[in-house]
Amino acid sequence: MSLRGITRRLFVLDAHYPRTLIAGVCFFTLLILWKIPGLEIDPGLRSLVPRDHPTVQNMELVEDLFYGSEIVVIAVETDSLLSEKTLTKFSALQDSLEAMGLISRTASIYSQKRIVPDDGGFGIEPLFNEIPSDSAGRALLLQTLHESGVIGNLVSKDLKIMCFIAQVAASLDFDEIEFREELFRIIKKFEGPETIHLASPVISSAESIDNVRRDLRTFTPIALGLMIFLLLLSFRSWTGIFLPLFVVAFSIMWTFGLMAWLELTVPIIGGLIPIMLIAIANNYGIHIISHYYEYTVLDKELTRGVILRRTMNRLGMPIFLAGATTIVSFMSLMSHELPKVREIGLLVSFGIAVAFLLSLFLIPSILILVPRPAYLSKRGSMLAVNKFLVSWGRFFSKYRVPFLVILFIGMFWFSLGIRDITIDTVPDHFFPKDSKIRIANQVISRAFGGSTQLNILIEGDIYDPDVLSHIDKLTDHIKKQNASVTSTYSITDVVKKMHFAFHNGNYDSLKIPGDRELIVQYMFLYSLTGDEDDFNLILDDPDEPSFTQVFIRIGEVHTEELMALVDDTEDYIHAHYYDNRPIKPMLAGPAAMLGAVSHLVVRGQIISLAYASIIIFVIMSIVFRSLVGGILATLPMSLSVLLIFGLLGNFGIPLNMTTSLLTCILVGVGVDYSVHFLWHLREHIREGNTLEDAIANTMKVSGKGILFNGISVVVGFSVLMYSVFMPLKAFSVLIMASIAFCLIGGLAILPAMVSLLNPKFLYE
Repeated sequence: MSLRGITRRLFVLDAHYPRTLIAGVCFFTLLILWKIPGLEIDPGLRSLVPRDHPTVQNMELVEDLFYGSEIVVIAVETDSLLSEKTLTKFSALQDSLEAMGLISRTASIYSQKRIVPDDGGFGIEPLFNEIPSDSAGRALLLQTLHESGVIGNLVSKDLKIMCFIAQVAASLDFDEIEFREELFRIIKKFEGPETIHLASPVISSAESIDNVRRDLRTFTPIALGLMIFLLLLSFRSWTGIFLPLFVVAFSIMWTFGLMAWLELTVPIIGGLIPIMLIAIANNYGIHIISHYYEYTVLDKELTRGVILRRTMNRLGMPIFLAGATTIVSFMSLMSHELPKVREIGLLVSFGIAVAFLLSLFLIPSILILVPRPAYLSKRGSMLAVNKFLVSWGRFFSKYRVPFLVILFIGMFWFSLGIRDITIDTVPDHFFPKDSKIRIANQVISRAFGGSTQLNILIEGDIYDPDVLSHIDKLTDHIKKQNASVTSTYSITDVVKKMHFAFHNGNYDSLKIPGDRELIVQYMFLYSLTGDEDDFNLILDDPDEPSFTQVFIRIGEVHTEELMALVDDTEDYIHAHYYDNRPIKPMLAGPAAMLGAVSHLVVRGQIISLAYASIIIFVIMSIVFRSLVGGILATLPMSLSVLLIFGLLGNFGIPLNMTTSLLTCILVGVGVDYSVHFLWHLREHIREGNTLEDAIANTMKVSGKGILFNGISVVVGFSVLMYSVFMPLKAFSVLIMASIAFCLIGGLAILPAMVSLLNPKFLYE
């Protein structure tokens, strides 16, 4: 059976059982919404990366061995840091942090210990036993801080900031929001007059959840309100406004309902699902309404049923093609290397399929029941819009050569910005520069070398001097080759200090001893006067360790520098420890995860875009039975993608997980507009119109739907420019630019190209 035959059968259902179809859609919507309250948001980067990725597996191993790989840095800033009052006050903060269930250990000047020479060995002492109350005591404390090496690590060099480094006990699966709120409640008790800064990927994740929730609650209704206003101006009827939006609303609810029934979590980029569906899914309904109203104006004597049948017969194939190509564009994300992006691709494809089906069932069922707007029966209805669109099409057809020459020269110049595209997947950069998170990170970065760390898990005979020497060489290489690294810490630092203290501070002894038994004895001596828990973060077993951790502290994080650090470290490891070596280093921690995500974003973007473009070109070539038809159908989409990548480079908008999804919208919307224009243009030519008249008639009917849809989406999403969540703001700018250019592609480039080439496939 042909598609037209299927369309006619669907129309029979719509015409004879409209109330049953409407009731069925409402019932199924209530059913699928049943589990939506149980949806959970997962803002972590780890959920984005495949579970079999080496970095994820290494992080899970770190958590099994060392109880977590995340840290939270709490920095206290005051002009009287070493005063008795300040030190007494914040000693209670140390106790409060350690009492938190998810914090396994807190490093600060209150808990830090130092190794000091002793008769016949060395001893372990706290930095201070009691808080100094006079200038002599403060001077002695200051001397101890310098000698123990905590200046620049736990206390800033200007003596105005001290920090507490809290190790999160379980970073694999816990409630970031609840953890942050508990931490904030504790911090609030100690604020004033001192300033307290917090920095951590955990805090950034929690803030990201809040920002996404708040912005979507605030701006989505405003965006919908603007779209309603513009659709009201366009269609001048409540039917023309709400039917397309009902379809969009149902598609969004069904998509999130499916997530709830499948027990999927919503990733940080999941907040873009309703935005993408609003931008795409109302397209089908707007075209149906536009054609329905236009046919009503052309012949006011026809009944609703006849006009609706004509509308559905004319629109069946282009709507099917528009839906199919858009679904293909998002299904191409199945080739992406990030699992959550693959999920987003499937879910948005499902939402678009729902919108397509509801446009064929729900909208005709309602239109058959409600009367047509009264203004359609008036002479000259929509005359101004029709004149504008026809004049627009004729202008670009007449001046096609200069327009296309200027366009392609401009596109070539603008596309040069692609060379300057940057990548940014750092969660802290999701916030404005004047936000508390960004300010806290800058303060902590300047004072202590940042709050982001790279963990290197080392497997081997840890107390073997050869193993320790290799660990030392690895950390030395990382510090020398990467300016972003501010400090490192490992078991070798502890062993060197013990050897140094054992030899009464002889400078030549600040090295790793060459005897394994001596190292074991040092560790035994430490256990006599110290606490074995001091090694919980760097040794899996203080007696016979087979794993250790190296901590690499990184300053203010920039994705490209971080990727360079991770790549350089991996290259060094592969070059020196590939096989039969004394140690097996493995990268883990937040920095390694950011590096992995950055690489996957870039590769996934290129692969999914290539797949979508090729598949859609093939589909369009088959549909129009012409390579020229395939090229014309994909040309606006291709130019839009080029424009957006140029926009990213020219205006310094980074490529990240959100902006990387934009190309799917470009492909989907760009092809939708092209399909509607070219299909209806060919229909008018087959009816005997000249090319010029066919372009004019296509602009009046299909052009109207394209115009109304594009303008409503562009203006609606303009409100997201005021979002404080930077990915959402950047996404709104790019989606406005992309939809606007797709409009130009469908209403200017295609008329110009068709009138220039006069392709044969339009006449076949």
